[in-house]
Amino acid sequence: MRKVAVAVALLVAAGLLVVAAAAFADHGHGGRGEHGGNGGMTFSAKLTGFDETPSESTPGRGTFRARIVNGDTIHYTLHYQGFEAAEGATLFSHIHFGQPGVAGGVAAFLCGGGTKPACTPTEGTFEGDIVASDVVGPTGQGIDPGQMDELLTAMRKGYTYANVHTTLNPAGLIRGQIHKGSGHGHGEGEGGGHH
Repeated sequence: MRKVAVAVALLVAAGLLVVAAAAFADHGHGGRGEHGGNGGMTFSAKLTGFDETPSESTPGRGTFRARIVNGDTIHYTLHYQGFEAAEGATLFSHIHFGQPGVAGGVAAFLCGGGTKPACTPTEGTFEGDIVASDVVGPTGQGIDPGQMDELLTAMRKGYTYANVHTTLNPAGLIRGQIHKGSGHGHGEGEGGGHH
């Protein structure tokens, strides 16, 4: 009887060791979930005119996807489309620091400024990386240039948004609050008004 108890105890201990090792491997050390290796947290936003401040009636729409790489780099893809010629050409796109319904300051360029490529007039897809030197502020809101840790904290807490600005809508034509994970925001294909 004693041998059986010892064998069971060893099996339980071995099982616990396997579970602990798996948990350690998935806790930011190579796991494949939302919080994968080296801080691989993912983010997304669906951009529409409805989310602008004030709202814009536009068939334009877009998506923003990002993930944290090596804990200090934001790898992103921005796509926008459906802008009408009467809305003007796209000037730039940014990540802004601000809660829903509030216009916040610019934190980093996605296209049209800094080290990022020029935006394309009515539709475009841009992929790139944001590193500490790409963070431009907003100083007046407590994020100094280069403070990647502050930008990442704001993103994790849901206080950033992606915005696309045009010549005739310089405050922004489409906008979407950035959330952890993927698939957040309005449904696919929804614009911000007339079609």
